[in-house]
Amino acid sequence: MEALPQQRIYLVPNRCLGCEECIQACAKAHDMEARNFLLRIEGIPVPMRCAHCTDPACMASCPVGAIEKTADGRVTIDHDACIQCRNCYFACPYGMIQISETLNKPVKCDLCHDKIEAGVYKEPVCVSNCALQALYFGLLEDLQEERDKKIAAEVLDRGHLVSEIMGYKEA
Repeated sequence: MEALPQQRIYLVPNRCLGCEECIQACAKAHDMEARNFLLRIEGIPVPMRCAHCTDPACMASCPVGAIEKTADGRVTIDHDACIQCRNCYFACPYGMIQISETLNKPVKCDLCHDKIEAGVYKEPVCVSNCALQALYFGLLEDLQEERDKKIAAEVLDRGHLVSEIMGYKEA
C-alpha cells in the first residue's frame, strides 16, 4: 500500500479559548461520546485528540489486528474485530484512547474518516465547529506555507512603518 500525504488536525494555540465547541460537535457526531477532550495546562486550554502516529503503539499492541493504519495515515479501530482486551488503551503513550461507556470498547479520534469518505463532511467536525479557527485540518506543509506568507506580509507592513517613523525614503 502506497502512503498518501497525511492530513492531520493542527492547533493554533493562541486562538483556543477553551469553549469546548469541538468536543460537543464530536460528541454529536459519535452518538454523544466525544473522541477528543480538553486538557488545561497551567490554565491554558489544549484540545486533545489522537495524533495518528507514524508507528502507532496501539496498533502494535492489538493481538487481533483490530487497529489499522490507512494509506492516508489515519489510525482506525474495527470495533467488530475488537476483543475488548484494552491493550491499546494501555499502550497509547498519549492517553488518547478512551473506553466507550456504550460500546465497552476502545474508541479514539478517527478524523471523521467514514463521514468524510461518504461526503457528509469536508473536514473533521471538530475543525468545522471551531468558531475561532484554532483547529486546522490539512497538510503540515500547507499550514507552514500559509504561516510564512502571513509573517512575510507582517514584516513588510512593519518595515514600511519603521521607514515612516525613521523618515527613510525608498530610492
